[in-house]
Amino acid sequence: MADTVTTDPLETGTRRAAAIQRLDTELLVATATALADQATSSVNVTIPSDRRGLSEFGPALHAMARTVRPEVEFRVLFSSRAIDVEVLHRLTTERANVAVRIAESPLQGVAMADFRGALLWSPIALKGGSVALFDKSAEIGALGSLFLGAWGSAIPLAEFLKRRELVRHEDQRQVLGHLRDGHTDRVAAQKMGISYRTYRRRVAEILEGLGAESRFQAGVRASELGLLSPLEDAQ
Repeated sequence: MADTVTTDPLETGTRRAAAIQRLDTELLVATATALADQATSSVNVTIPSDRRGLSEFGPALHAMARTVRPEVEFRVLFSSRAIDVEVLHRLTTERANVAVRIAESPLQGVAMADFRGALLWSPIALKGGSVALFDKSAEIGALGSLFLGAWGSAIPLAEFLKRRELVRHEDQRQVLGHLRDGHTDRVAAQKMGISYRTYRRRVAEILEGLGAESRFQAGVRASELGLLSPLEDAQ
């Protein structure tokens, strides 16, 4: 995947790609900071889907938030599988105009400056949790296209948080579980010990809140957005 190896964050010159073979938090932060400092129009970041990835990529994210100039667009894409309220709070505190969206699909750790330079961290794509740094290569276009596609279909943070309100109460979580599992309204209402009419009213509220067109779609969407995890299946 990489032609050369370097431990100098941005000394790639005209090379196709450079790989930092061993993941080191300090080096990752330095590389991400230098990349963000180059940006003149946009910095786009995707956060790895797993919790380990979030913890390792988090320091680099915060460093970029402090480095990116105010006039530069700063967009951060989280996976619904790796949402951390503290990270989000710190991020929005560090940078008031950051744009955050939540994707249903799994993500790799990527940071791009002006779609001309990119840093990729992935324990799957890169053996041993290495970091690859691309500079004006064909891979930048592919990474940029993937980001724009994921960003376009992702949910703005405010909307995601609104949807999470749907599972604040145990009965709402149970309804979501029944929708996901495909139970009929009458069976679900009986299992929950509420009237058929009350259950249908709660279903209607959840469908509207999730923007779902069917009961099954609402259940699937809730699972994809992490609204049911780590909740147990409805009984």
